[in-house]
Amino acid sequence: MSSRRLFLTFNQAAIDQPILSTLTSRFGLVFNIFGATVNDDVRFVALELEGEQARIDEALVYLEDLGVEIELRDD
Repeated sequence: MSSRRLFLTFNQAAIDQPILSTLTSRFGLVFNIFGATVNDDVRFVALELEGEQARIDEALVYLEDLGVEIELRDD
């Protein structure tokens, strides 16, 4: 089991999609949100993903394909 801490910044189109629930249903990942700001100007979520490393990698590609900016924060 692996885990990754991420900062995600969503574009306007992505904010209306069930992205986090898709991380669970499609990729079998568990997430823990440890911070978020979502308003007209800022759409930011800080979270930790847990699961198989290959599935986390697939989820990161999925997020990138949606136009979500990803900053890896494993420090």
